[in-house]
Amino acid sequence: MRRPAPILIAAAAGLGSLCLLPSCKPRLRVPGWVQSAPEGSVAAFSGEAGWVISHREFQSLLAREPMAERALDLFLQKARINPRTETGRLTFHVIGLPQQGESGLEKGLGHVLIQLDQFKDPKSLVAALTESFPQEGHLRLAGRDWPLYVILDLETGDVKAHIRAASDEQGQIWIGELSALQRLASGKNLATRPGVAAAAEWISPRAPFQGYLQPEALLGSLRKELPDSGTLRDLPKDVQALFWSVTPSSVPDQPSRFELSLAGNPAAISQVTPWLQRLVAAISAVQPVPGAPAPELLQEKGRVGLRASLTDAQLKLILEKLGQPGLTFGPLPAPPKA
Repeated sequence: MRRPAPILIAAAAGLGSLCLLPSCKPRLRVPGWVQSAPEGSVAAFSGEAGWVISHREFQSLLAREPMAERALDLFLQKARINPRTETGRLTFHVIGLPQQGESGLEKGLGHVLIQLDQFKDPKSLVAALTESFPQEGHLRLAGRDWPLYVILDLETGDVKAHIRAASDEQGQIWIGELSALQRLASGKNLATRPGVAAAAEWISPRAPFQGYLQPEALLGSLRKELPDSGTLRDLPKDVQALFWSVTPSSVPDQPSRFELSLAGNPAAISQVTPWLQRLVAAISAVQPVPGAPAPELLQEKGRVGLRASLTDAQLKLILEKLGQPGLTFGPLPAPPKA
């Protein structure tokens, strides 16, 4: 079985409460990429485009999916995206999981989908797509047929892969193998999955770096590959969604804001609290921040969360325990001058 790329194996807090009355239907504060992501996404990493494009460590992780890396690089070059000034977001999804015996180029790419949204000039982004790549076929999104554009055709032996791009009326662009793109056609988004909206509401929608996973879908095959204790492997069953976010400080050597949020049935959430407490104990033992507030635990009937200020060493540890090794963030760059 093909293991999803490490950048997409990640885990997931904020304030708020859900109204429990049937007549009360609050509008949840869910990040935009979650609202438009396909229902079939089982794991995702979402980051500020400028950082993702220019960050060496992230590029080394993306290189483990070389065909996805090649397709994205080709699009970014032709779209003339400047990482120093760009404000958009790049999100990488694992769409479904390879089944027993599935392997090869086409099957692997069929589970990777790249989402570009929140760019400062979406019209120019779409224009770059239509002007730089030939059109071939259509993809049905939100009840309408949208043109598909040829990014790359790959062939290895008897295996063929067709990397295409499509855009919707919001100016979002989706890049992936045809079989991955076709999973967008269902019309349902990630936020409609049980527990997803509740968990996503407890991370900051503007956090530069965010991630999601559907624990049982991934951990059924990954538990044996994770360390023995103190990690995702110890999560109880029936945790429906897990989100995380990181907001680095703009000042070097200052702590980052970290948020983690999990949602599921009440029995599962009651079992998650001790797991979170052990996680807090582990990070508190590594280079504590002098004068920093203690990590804050939040809990409701169907969700639980953590908020903390973490040093680079603490953040590295917690990301490793959440299945995302080898990724560091560093200070945020200064905003571009007007």
